[in-house]
Amino acid sequence: RTGMRLHTDNTNAEDYNTYQQFDYQNGMSSYGIGSGIRFSWNWKRYAGFDMVHYTGSNSTRSLAHSLNRVPELIIIKKLNTAGNWIVGNPYLTNWNYVLYLNMINAQDNASSTHFSSAPTSTHINLGNHGNVNGATWIKYLALLFASVDGISKVGSYTGTGYDLTVTTGFSPRFVLIKRTDSDENWFVLDTVRGWASGNDQYLILNSTAQQASADFGNPVATGFLVKGTSSGTNTSGGTYIYYAHA
Repeated sequence: RTGMRLHTDNTNAEDYNTYQQFDYQNGMSSYGIGSGIRFSWNWKRYAGFDMVHYTGSNSTRSLAHSLNRVPELIIIKKLNTAGNWIVGNPYLTNWNYVLYLNMINAQDNASSTHFSSAPTSTHINLGNHGNVNGATWIKYLALLFASVDGISKVGSYTGTGYDLTVTTGFSPRFVLIKRTDSDENWFVLDTVRGWASGNDQYLILNSTAQQASADFGNPVATGFLVKGTSSGTNTSGGTYIYYAHA
């Protein structure tokens, strides 16, 4: 909605900012004071992405979506009141486990109160936890991502502690990586800001910190290379999920 925004680093409800005009001619904000550089990644509804607005029912339910394929990454956030960003993914232990986009926490066994069962090609299945399906006055946003050959890939890998190539089937321009078995940040890399061999510019979704640089690796023809022994992306035996987009 025009002027409304959410912050991935905290639990806050959406807030209004008069400068936050997403269709503004010069970008997503009309605020022109200061030297800060703004950057955005934008998705439209297609076979690999859907967005569903809904209100709570406070009871187990199946919620329809329009992907026509099984979503592999589900992110849900309350809009009009505070609550954690809830993340479901088939590469966690099972759908009883969740991650929190606004926190570093490892996967959490939330029982069936967040996701009552695995999603299908037509519905996501919700429990009655307040962060995903509480009282009928609560509004929610669900972001659904799926793999599409040559365009997007939701996957997982096990860290090796040495250079590792993750195969996606295409050369990605964007990647989101999160360790699931231990506390770690949500790292975002893209080729526009600088993701190549060496001085990679990264952002952390669960933090307000400005971008920083490290040698994360680089895209390759059919995937991406993960460098070294970083706990956040490639510690030996660590488990990681990722979302990559061409």
